[in-house]
Amino acid sequence: MSERLSFRERLERRENTVARNPAPSGSLANVVLRLDGEVDKPVTVIQTLAHWGLGLRQAHGVVTRLVAGQALPVRLPNAPDPKEIVSCLKGLRIAVSFPHPPARVDVKAIRNSLGLTQGEFAARFCFEVNSVRNWEQERYPPDPSTRILLKIIEHYPDTVENVLTVP
Repeated sequence: MSERLSFRERLERRENTVARNPAPSGSLANVVLRLDGEVDKPVTVIQTLAHWGLGLRQAHGVVTRLVAGQALPVRLPNAPDPKEIVSCLKGLRIAVSFPHPPARVDVKAIRNSLGLTQGEFAARFCFEVNSVRNWEQERYPPDPSTRILLKIIEHYPDTVENVLTVP
């Protein structure tokens, strides 16, 4: 026998469910964790990471790898604001950094520093000439991955060229 509920009854049931299981208040944060001394309270670190959305097993694995000396990228699904993450983990002797692509890259300055035309720059680093032209004229910005590559080209152009020409 099926249970047919009125709209009001369904809404009341839904409200009760939402009240018991509130949505997480934090937001997604990508961080890189490094050990900054010895971990005095590994259980507290695990509990903190679990509170920020990692499963207990995953949090335990993170702490194990940190103690082994690895720098570890971690995605925290329910993280508080960045200042709170830093201050909380600093007290537990874990250094935190927040990786992100550069907000803006001056493509023309990079190209000019290498002494290349737009066509030569595009050919050397496997870009479309129209893309290089559009980035320089600010018709549209490079996507985040391209901005990262352009920053690497700015600092290590020969290395990028070597990677691109490996048979």
